[in-house]
Amino acid sequence: MQGKFFPIILIGMSRYCLLDEVDNQQIIADVLEERDIKMNFGSEDSSIEDSFLPKTPAVKQLLGKIDIIVKSINKHLVMGDEAWTHLVEPNQSTMFHTHQDPGPPGLSFVYWANFPKKSGNFVGILQVDKYRHFQEVVPKAGDLVVFPTYLPHMTARNCSNQTRISISGNYYPPLDKLDAVKKEPGTLLNYTGIINGR
Repeated sequence: MQGKFFPIILIGMSRYCLLDEVDNQQIIADVLEERDIKMNFGSEDSSIEDSFLPKTPAVKQLLGKIDIIVKSINKHLVMGDEAWTHLVEPNQSTMFHTHQDPGPPGLSFVYWANFPKKSGNFVGILQVDKYRHFQEVVPKAGDLVVFPTYLPHMTARNCSNQTRISISGNYYPPLDKLDAVKKEPGTLLNYTGIINGR
């Protein structure tokens, strides 16, 4: 008798170090200069810590590097809306949330411009039946993590005395390219897995 094995769950994330490829100190200076221009949609929204990301040469260089990485996963993905700066002050944390919009799953990213010691690790959370898995990432300055938009995640409390600075954004398959994404997924399915009906 022969059978065919197929995975029920297959999702993943990747980690890159961009510290030597971007002007990280200039990125920090640029985002701190614009820190008061908030994307605050309400005090109960996870975007309360988010600021608009300035379009300076250093930031554009960073976004260009991220674009190359994401396009190497799947060439059809495009950034949804814009990236943003995430500023977490001492004693703050980021609430449990996802970046998933209606529609097919895509990829999210977070780049840590700094990561003071004990300033709050990234935690991806996956639950299957009664089993809950916490995927913790202890980043360093210059680290980039790419993960599925639907992955619930949070950050632990910033127990340092400094502001933690990160930059985040999302990439999605455009609706007019869904067939192309299905025919040429690249390594996208290593991140998002296969979800029936999508």
